[in-house]
Amino acid sequence: MGAGTVSAHDFLLLPSAFRVDGTQPITLQPTVASSFPTPEIVVPADRTERLAAFGPGQPQLRITGPVNKGLQLEVFGAQAGMLVATASIKPREVDYGEDRIPLILGEYRVAPAAAAAVEALPRPRTWQVVSRRFAKAMMCVADCRDRSAAERPTGVPLEFVAAEGASGTYVLLADGLPLVKYSVDLVDRQGHRAHLATDEQGRVDLGNAARGPSLLFAARLQPPAGAGRFLLDLATLVLDR
Repeated sequence: MGAGTVSAHDFLLLPSAFRVDGTQPITLQPTVASSFPTPEIVVPADRTERLAAFGPGQPQLRITGPVNKGLQLEVFGAQAGMLVATASIKPREVDYGEDRIPLILGEYRVAPAAAAAVEALPRPRTWQVVSRRFAKAMMCVADCRDRSAAERPTGVPLEFVAAEGASGTYVLLADGLPLVKYSVDLVDRQGHRAHLATDEQGRVDLGNAARGPSLLFAARLQPPAGAGRFLLDLATLVLDR
């Protein structure tokens, strides 16, 4: 396991509380931040898409208004059990110049073959990317014994789910399939970023990691078949251990 300081700007869903008794409002804030768990860059309503909530009852995730440092989301209709909230940012086309490419590849630990494809671009390089960002947060409403929502994929291209029957273990899914022996970052509440990897089943075990609010992060880069833009998927999961 390696470690590094936080430099990546991650798209996050930050809950106001990870555990609620069922009578309190369940609110979250979407943000892009380099210093978890502090909100930093405002994500405006017109940049968000696919707001959704999963869990017992019929939970719905809605925009309820602005807060001091950004947008406020609220979950309605949740019942006792594990609650999952998800959001994504609309895809964005970005052109990175030669000076930015090493910085981006340093922030996002993608597969070696994908990084090699970027290195192979003709110099001076202009790296053309379509960036997609997916955020997920897990919370407990009254009683956490029903974990089924946390264990089910939500259908986005890159996401973490809880491993069935294994508390503290998570699975990284790419297009619904486990992404095996793949780089994953874990950020603790002090902002310390540890470099981990999934196993041969796509699982990452956080059993020995520090307790408290935590962030899991993964990046997947897919080169184009010919000329065109690389597809960069960035996924986060915010949870409390």
